[in-house]
Amino acid sequence: MTLNVEHLPADSKKLAEYSDLYRVSIGKYRIVYRFLVDEDLVEVILVGKRNDDEVYKQLKRMLE
Repeated sequence: MTLNVEHLPADSKKLAEYSDLYRVSIGKYRIVYRFLVDEDLVEVILVGKRNDDEVYKQLKRMLE
């Protein structure tokens, strides 16, 4: 099965640094997630305030 853009929220953006991660902004928050197509599952990786780059710094620390 392949990922279809219909599975993603309209304002979802793919993260350039990570091939399988996406982000979406909801109000003051940014949600980083991946869509596991074969399992038909959304895995939330990180939720944080979007007022600075702290979410991306946390993500980098988590995935190193």
